[in-house]
Amino acid sequence: MEIWLIINGKRSGPYPDYEIRSRIEHGEITSEEIVWHEGLPEWTPVGELELFRNSLEQQQKAPTSVPPPLPKAYAEATAGAKPKAHLARRFWARWTDLTLYSALWWLGMYLGGRDIGSAIANLWVLIPMFLPWFAVEAWLIHRFGTTPGKWLMGLKVSNEDGSALALKESVWRALRVMITGIGFGWGLLAILCQTMSWFTTRRLGKPIWDYMGNHKVEAAPLKPFRTVVLIIVFIGAAQLQMAVRGPHEEKIMVEQFPQYQEFFERSEKWYFPVRK
Repeated sequence: MEIWLIINGKRSGPYPDYEIRSRIEHGEITSEEIVWHEGLPEWTPVGELELFRNSLEQQQKAPTSVPPPLPKAYAEATAGAKPKAHLARRFWARWTDLTLYSALWWLGMYLGGRDIGSAIANLWVLIPMFLPWFAVEAWLIHRFGTTPGKWLMGLKVSNEDGSALALKESVWRALRVMITGIGFGWGLLAILCQTMSWFTTRRLGKPIWDYMGNHKVEAAPLKPFRTVVLIIVFIGAAQLQMAVRGPHEEKIMVEQFPQYQEFFERSEKWYFPVRK
C-alpha cells in the first residue's frame, strides 16, 4: 500500500507502508502526523489508523534516549549554513547528459536522412529537441535518483526527507530545469539561464528547481575512473555532434564570413559525408 505524508506543510510520497512502519518504530513519525492512502476519505492522523497501531505501540514501549545539545562552537559555526551546492559537478553532469543526448539526436537525424542544414537553421526544430531527454530524465530521477552524467559525478537527487521523487514531482523538476535552467538549450538563452541559475543557487543554497520542489542533491566522493569516463563521453559526444553538423555549420559560416573560407579549407576535420 502506498502512503502519502504531509511534511513541513507539503505533501510528500508516496511511501510503501512498511517504510512508514519502520519510521514510526524509529520515532521519525508520531501518531499526530497526517497521512492518506487510497480508500481514506480524507487526510487522517497516523494514530487513528489500525494499519499502524502495532508500530505505534512498539515505539511507545521502546526506551528513549536523547543526545545532549550540540557543542556551542559547532552550533554557532553551522547556524544558518547553506547546503553545499556542488556547482561544478552539477554543471558537468548536466552538460554531459545534454551533449550525449544531443549527439545521439543529431546522429538519428542523419541516419534518418533528414536535411541537417535546414534543421540547424530552424528554431522550431531546435527549441523542442530536448523535450524527449527531459522526459527520460524525469523517469531516471524518479526510478534511480540519478542520470548518466550525475552518476559519473557521484550525484543523487532526492526529497529533503531522503525519499525518492514521485514521478509527478520528477516531471515538474525536469520542466523547471528545461525552462529556467538551460533555456531549452538554445544559444544565448541557455547561457543567460545558466548564469541566472548560478546566482540563484549561490543565494538560496540550491537551484530554483530544487528549492521550489523541496528536493536536494547529495554528492558521494568523486571516483577517478568515473571522472575519466565522463571526460571521454563528453569529448566523444561533442565530436560526434560535430561530425554530423560540422559541414553544414561550416557552410553557413563561410556564407556569412567569406574571409574564413581559406581557413576551413586548410583545417583538418572529421565529418560524415553530406547526404544529398
